[in-house]
Amino acid sequence: MAYQAPHEAAARTAERASGRLEPTADGHAGTIAKQTEDEHGARQTPGDFLRTCAQLWPLVAGLAFGRAGLIVASYGSYTSTDEGIFTDGAMLVALSVLAVFFVVISVGKVSLGKRVTNAAMRICIALEAFALVALATPELAEINNQAVRFALSALCTLVSSATIYYWLRRARGTGTIVAALFVFSALILSEVEIYLCTLLPVAVGNLVATVLVLVQYPCMLWARKRTQPHDIAAGASQSNDYFGFTKTMIQSKQFLAATAIGIGVLSVVIGLLRGYPSGEAIAFTPVTRAAYGLLTVGISGAIVALVLHGRQRVLTVGIFIVMELLACLALVAYAAFPDMLDIGAVFTTTLNALMVAFTWYVVIAFMSYGWRDPYYYAIAGWLVWLGCRAIARMALLGSFDLVPNETLMNALMGSCIVVSAQVIFVQFLNIARRDVQEQEQQNARQESVLVKIMGLDEHESLADVRQASMKHNAEEMGRQFLLSDREMEVLSLYALGYTQKRVAEELYITPGTAHAHIKRIYAKTGLHSRQEILDYMQQYTS
Repeated sequence: MAYQAPHEAAARTAERASGRLEPTADGHAGTIAKQTEDEHGARQTPGDFLRTCAQLWPLVAGLAFGRAGLIVASYGSYTSTDEGIFTDGAMLVALSVLAVFFVVISVGKVSLGKRVTNAAMRICIALEAFALVALATPELAEINNQAVRFALSALCTLVSSATIYYWLRRARGTGTIVAALFVFSALILSEVEIYLCTLLPVAVGNLVATVLVLVQYPCMLWARKRTQPHDIAAGASQSNDYFGFTKTMIQSKQFLAATAIGIGVLSVVIGLLRGYPSGEAIAFTPVTRAAYGLLTVGISGAIVALVLHGRQRVLTVGIFIVMELLACLALVAYAAFPDMLDIGAVFTTTLNALMVAFTWYVVIAFMSYGWRDPYYYAIAGWLVWLGCRAIARMALLGSFDLVPNETLMNALMGSCIVVSAQVIFVQFLNIARRDVQEQEQQNARQESVLVKIMGLDEHESLADVRQASMKHNAEEMGRQFLLSDREMEVLSLYALGYTQKRVAEELYITPGTAHAHIKRIYAKTGLHSRQEILDYMQQYTS
């Protein structure tokens, strides 16, 4: 293997961290063949990349089996849109418990360690399997205790949510392409399993799902021996996808609020559509149940294909358009076929499944670049999307007999679809505008540095020119390696040849703090000396 200079290896690390993509002639981001490099710098073909991502199969299987256990137990394998009170009612109970953990994590600034999460995962898998077996027992014994069934559904919903959080947590630190491949592959696999369970008697389907839930145990072990998602070089996230947004705007309350509002409002529509028009679940026929599964798998496969070919925008504007189109088609189908509501339920349940995968994707993005414990973002996603859906559904179930007005409900759902679209699209436009402004400011800074270097500013000394140039180079490295503002200030002075003591004096910090900043700079960049930093700047930033 050819020797790699440290700054060359660091450059490849920077390309993965900075989000640079090579554009093709048509202006789109290049395909995987043009985006990815292996650890030796050689180009990967799409087949090479997919073989690398095959390392993800324990995570994909674990996530799929965790979700399928929940759907088989509490959603009746989607033989209907759901199981009514045993689905959304049980979800509200589970969310109440999760809300307590959310408050503890946010207020106490708790961070869960690996040992705690692994132990909790093992317990949750056991409880999920127990709930599935217990729910199968009344079917075998022909016992129908609704209170026990509700309690078991709530338990299964709670613990299966925790298992899903675990698998999403393992994918943090990755980029758009790997995250999309991970979540939509898991969705497809879980849909296949769930459909097969519909072909079996209920009790047998529960027992089959139990076995697959227990397979999560070996999946945990296998996942540790495989390439981790954050180690897969799969091109980079663009500034206009969720991973690019969270890298640069994770602390923007406006972006967080817009994402929550967009998902929450559309979730209200899903809750109402799943029980149209009275709140009761809509039963599928064998044909419409198969149609739902095929539609979900087909759209998910198309999204994966588009992302693999560089069309990452499908996971921002594109997926919202698809989901809102499905909501509109469901409304039209319900109105056009009032005696065959299962036709509209095909679009409704597909919409619900896509929202599942999309929420997983967004949670991974915020887990990767957020400043709180990963479970904070997972629970927040559940509270917004599943909370809004469950509340809307329970409200419809309790109020329709009092106000049986389908026209009003249709108008409400239509309005919610419009609000969701407007909130999300306006926010994306604001982000695009900010990107343009930041690019203009960067160009202005570069022009200013060029003027000084060329000696066109007669008031600048040679030392001033060198300092300005080094500051510019430090800012470039900061963007590539995600350095903090303070780390960029330290880097610019350190690269000028300042000692750690002088760096501390210039920035009014202690020498120990300056030393800590320099250690973090070395850790983030993969460089090991001042000379390697200067070599890197000369080759990749000047």
